[in-house]
Amino acid sequence: MTIYNQALTERMELALSGSKTSVLDWHFEGNTLYISPSWKEMLGYEDHELENSTESWRRRVHREDFRIVISLLREQQKSKSTYFVSTHRLKHKEGHWVWVLGRARIFFDENGKKIRMIGTHTDITEEKELQLKYFYQSQMIEQMNDSVTTTDLEGTIVSWNSGSINTFGYSAEEAIGKNIAMLYQEKDRIFLPRHVETLIRTGKYNADFDLVTKSDQLVPISFSLSLLRDVHGDPIGVVGINKDNTRRKQAEDALLEQKEIFHYQAHHDNMTGLPNRILFTQRLDESILRTRRGDHGFALFFIDIDKFKDINDSLGHEIGDKVLKVIAKRLRNIIRKEDTLARLSGDEFTIIMDTLKERDDAAMLAGKILKMLEEPMSIDGHILYVTASIGISLYPEHASNAEYLLKYADTAMYNAKEEGRSTYRFYTSQMTESALEHLKMKTALRQGIDNEEFFIHYQPQIDVEQDKLIGIEALLRWNHPSKGLLSPDAFILLAEETGLIVELDRWMMKKVMQQYRTWKREGLDPGKLAVNLSIKQLEGEGCVSKIKEMMEMYELDADCLELEITESQMMKKPEETIYKLNQISDLGVTISIDDFGTGYSSLSLLKRLPISKLKIDRSFVMDIPNSSDDMAIVQAIIALSKSLKLKLLAEGVETAEQKDFLLANGCTQMQGYYFSYPLSAEVLREQFLLSPFPSKAYAGR
Repeated sequence: MTIYNQALTERMELALSGSKTSVLDWHFEGNTLYISPSWKEMLGYEDHELENSTESWRRRVHREDFRIVISLLREQQKSKSTYFVSTHRLKHKEGHWVWVLGRARIFFDENGKKIRMIGTHTDITEEKELQLKYFYQSQMIEQMNDSVTTTDLEGTIVSWNSGSINTFGYSAEEAIGKNIAMLYQEKDRIFLPRHVETLIRTGKYNADFDLVTKSDQLVPISFSLSLLRDVHGDPIGVVGINKDNTRRKQAEDALLEQKEIFHYQAHHDNMTGLPNRILFTQRLDESILRTRRGDHGFALFFIDIDKFKDINDSLGHEIGDKVLKVIAKRLRNIIRKEDTLARLSGDEFTIIMDTLKERDDAAMLAGKILKMLEEPMSIDGHILYVTASIGISLYPEHASNAEYLLKYADTAMYNAKEEGRSTYRFYTSQMTESALEHLKMKTALRQGIDNEEFFIHYQPQIDVEQDKLIGIEALLRWNHPSKGLLSPDAFILLAEETGLIVELDRWMMKKVMQQYRTWKREGLDPGKLAVNLSIKQLEGEGCVSKIKEMMEMYELDADCLELEITESQMMKKPEETIYKLNQISDLGVTISIDDFGTGYSSLSLLKRLPISKLKIDRSFVMDIPNSSDDMAIVQAIIALSKSLKLKLLAEGVETAEQKDFLLANGCTQMQGYYFSYPLSAEVLREQFLLSPFPSKAYAGR
């Protein structure tokens, strides 16, 4: 019998161990507890390492679970229930926790007092951890902002989290049991079977669709589908994570809109809205590529508004900008839809005239542009007239690449300006030669200043009535290394264009004052020293103070200096010019207007200018006595000078007839080849300053 009991006990322990179950037998009267060896093994102990007592359990039960188990026992005592179940954690020898399911039978005596509890503890750690894992996952899924759904393989909705409620508007009760197709537009439902087919074949599927909410609104969704499998790995459903891309889509749309704005701004002129240089260059390249495949050419127009700077200087840049807007609008209205109008910079516009079959078509458009621009424009109370100079190059006749087409059109435009403005010119190879020569002269001018190739001649000014030298005009000359002696007509405009005129003016003023001081120290009297003053020097900062500084340095009395400014230059900025000339006049310096009669100055302006002398331009003198018109003009200028009480000097006198006419009409002061050519300082000294003034045969002739 003993052997049988031992075998039975051994079998029971093995069975309990294999099923992860152990036996506990608690006798309440003596507070004794039997714990089977399998219980100790479950916690990592040998049988002899733990005593059979309630302390072995109490010391290893989780603190939170101990309170729960004791509370359950107390409730069971009150209810006199004979069956007890609890789940709690026990600490393993290695420190981790083991979940156990306790089931027990409770025995009571005839008085209802519990006397014994016998039952089992089953290790449910794996099941509990899996249960907790699923619990936490379900909580995470439920609390996700994104929509998470599960369906069977036919598309019937099985689960529906709060993110799905927020995204699509359906409650879980409304959605579960319905087909997922309810979220798709009718046109997209045909794709649903393909989703599942792809999913089963590849294991995943991602796509973007506009899905339909409960309120029939479309919401952009990016969804990711994966298979839900059973314990055998067979697919039983589909899990979908659906991300609402509304905000992302809005951000992308805003970014795209901003990108389009930036692209537009990068390729268009802010003021006129026309294509700028970047877009113009692209369009020009496109025209070349397109034309290469066809049997026609195209024309490139380079348009520059004549004397636009005068508008900005006299009326301000705000008016100038409005003028450019009007011009842009007029040009846009006159070209075809397939043509490109662009603003390169400032007052420069270009037109690409596509599909040009006849050269005359380009000429006709140029004529229309010139006529259109001549129409008056009313801006802020000002009636303005503008003209333009247009250069035209042709593809492929003149060039086959964009760089040279633009260069040649620009060259032709400058040629149009040189020929009087308000006209157009087609490019010719001779223009390039002329432009190259122009560029060479610019370089040579800079080098000429650095190499001191400039020098000064002086032309006597005569009072014919008194037969007396009254002054000298300083005239700049350039001893060009290859072209020889050049007069100002050959380089002054170029010097003004490059800005070198200021440097030349200051160099010249310094030299002539230095020379004048030398003559004065020798006791010689050249009379008034007349020096040309360019408008650029006058506009420069500190111009008046620099003139005063040089006069003091070279001991030149103010009444010995006469500064000449041309009438045409003076008219560019009359108010600023008047202000500066008044400052110079306050120094005691005489001011005269050179080339009078060519600049269209008004009588009201003349009255405001601090001038003491007018110089009749040589162009009115040269045809006397053969031109009655010139004679009438000269008589009018003489009369005007007398009425304004201004001194008068005639330039360019070359014949006795001219001298006699001027003298007979009251102009006594003259200069010109009749009296003397411009002379070097040394020759002037010998022939005019040291010798008695010759009354009959002038020394310089």
